[in-house]
Amino acid sequence: MKKALTLLIATSLLALSATPVLAADKAGTSQAQAQQVTRTKSGKVVLKTKKTAAVVEGDTAWVAISWKAKNTDATGFRIVASTNAAGVTISYPENTGAYSSLMDNDTLSAGEIDFTSLKVSVPYGSKNVNLNVTATWVQDGQTQTKDYSVKVPVAKFKGDDIAQATSDAGSVSKGAPAWLGVAWTGIAPSLDNVQMTVSGPADVVITYPADGSFTSLLYDATLDDGETDIANFLVDAAAMTPGSYIFDVVLSYTRGGVSKSVAGQVSFQVTN
Repeated sequence: MKKALTLLIATSLLALSATPVLAADKAGTSQAQAQQVTRTKSGKVVLKTKKTAAVVEGDTAWVAISWKAKNTDATGFRIVASTNAAGVTISYPENTGAYSSLMDNDTLSAGEIDFTSLKVSVPYGSKNVNLNVTATWVQDGQTQTKDYSVKVPVAKFKGDDIAQATSDAGSVSKGAPAWLGVAWTGIAPSLDNVQMTVSGPADVVITYPADGSFTSLLYDATLDDGETDIANFLVDAAAMTPGSYIFDVVLSYTRGGVSKSVAGQVSFQVTN
């Protein structure tokens, strides 16, 4: 009986002495697992837009590039961009100047998707443009810098370049010369060196501004997509009989360095 009791006590002591070791091993395993979880949850930023919306050749347009922060916040986010495409220019929002930041602010919260904007000007004849985008941000207490590639598709322009917006130039009295005008609306992006010449009945006298050989647009000699401007000319109808007449007009311009022209007609009236 005494031997059995001694053996039981010894066994109990052995078990108790082993318990702290097992507990220490379990605590060490838990700590290692926690460290592993921490490592796998470090933050990163993911580019969500590898190809932007298309820009029409000859045009200037804003393109959006989306980003997403994973696991932790990314602060101080900004991008700069460059390209080797000939004639293509890149600019940034006025409020950031030399770079572009996010739409809302400069922080990508964990799990949030936001976008940066770039203004891209594409000359006529351009192919698809590849942008080299460098992003910089702070995440997990460290400054991160990474280069990305983003494609900007370029669409060919199709259709008429320009539309005549005036069908009737108005009236002029036999007793006093008057300035009449023809308005034009740009359809194609960026038409340059816009000039108009006018011809009419034999007895009408047409004079252009500054006694030139043509008239240009009132604002400047460039017409952009959706812009309407007017070309004025002085009409002297002193030798004409009152009535309705027609002017023939020719508008010349360059599109992407190529000279083009369009012909039209506009009515006018001569009064006493």
